[in-house]
Amino acid sequence: MNLRGRLPRILLIIMGSSFLLNFAFNMWRSVFSNFAANELLINEAQYGWLEGIREVPGLLTILMFALAARVGDARLYTASIGLTGVGILMYATSNTYADLILATIVQSTGFHLWSVVQDSMVLKAVDPGDRAAQLGRINSVAAAATLLGMGIVTLTGRWVPGIRPYFIIAGIVGLAAAAVSLLVHQSAQEKRQVRFVVKWKYRSYYILTLLQGARRHIVLTFASFALVKIHGASVQTMALLLAIHSGLAIWTRPMIGRIIDRVGEQRALSLNYSVVAVVFLGYAFVQQAWLAFALFVLDNLMTGFDIAVSTHAGRIIPREELSSSLSTGTTINHIFGVLVPVAGGMLWNWFGPQVPFLMGVGLVLVAMVYSWNLDARLAAAQKSA
Repeated sequence: MNLRGRLPRILLIIMGSSFLLNFAFNMWRSVFSNFAANELLINEAQYGWLEGIREVPGLLTILMFALAARVGDARLYTASIGLTGVGILMYATSNTYADLILATIVQSTGFHLWSVVQDSMVLKAVDPGDRAAQLGRINSVAAAATLLGMGIVTLTGRWVPGIRPYFIIAGIVGLAAAAVSLLVHQSAQEKRQVRFVVKWKYRSYYILTLLQGARRHIVLTFASFALVKIHGASVQTMALLLAIHSGLAIWTRPMIGRIIDRVGEQRALSLNYSVVAVVFLGYAFVQQAWLAFALFVLDNLMTGFDIAVSTHAGRIIPREELSSSLSTGTTINHIFGVLVPVAGGMLWNWFGPQVPFLMGVGLVLVAMVYSWNLDARLAAAQKSA
């Protein structure tokens, strides 16, 4: 496929930087749970608090956007990628829980800014009817990067001394991603009118992104930790599972994007939430390690449907308000992102590992019911525009 002849230059640059950053981020992700649980020996409650702290920068995204109002999307894109790379490098020198918190804040600040700015730049660069397909294509590139990162960890885990060398490699690659992102033409960036955009007609996007945050953070916080603590997954096993997911995602993410463009956000999200509810029940009660591993791969594949929340935002929010509204949505998304890991970690500690996942089942069912009338809400929002 001749991408250069079919895609705008900015999308090619985004794909390149996204490939490198996702390689770095997912190499870090594949070893972090083992590093925290087995090397620094943190318990479930500490892990929950750490994940809650990780989401605080997401909660403050709109404030960070306001501070960077004169920077422009392209420069903020580069800065956020660079900050993510620095944060990953900091894990290599972490020896205490306090060190872990500091590295987490730096890495998370960069990563949350990057995810919002990238979606905004893509949604502005492509035609409305092609947005989900292009986001799916970028996610496919990211999945290929993840596969490469996980493959390296899986193949080298027996010979690499410890986990810290992976943080060093991932951090350096993250900084290389920042260098690639500099190719975005600075004169082409738009000045952002940064303000806290909250409009009643956008409420369907706010509610979806809030519920999406709850679902995502239960997975990020407790699914991988459960595989390590309950089912004894090693660094190599975690890397292999994520590599399998990524290999499948290279094919499924563009397909998911095309499905969303074809059937619409309502049907796509309803399907997604129904499957995720079953997966969360499996996390709570499955005893066989191999079945828990399979659920983990399926769960990660279903996150591809998160594209539908972004494309729904693109349908109801005008272009001039898109960056501000997406940053507002990220702030709303992380209300649960801060609360769920902390509450879930304490509930796990008090009542057992089933409780956080049963809490997730309830939240996902609420999201599924809400998505049933999304087409009507979309029509109402467009009519009032």
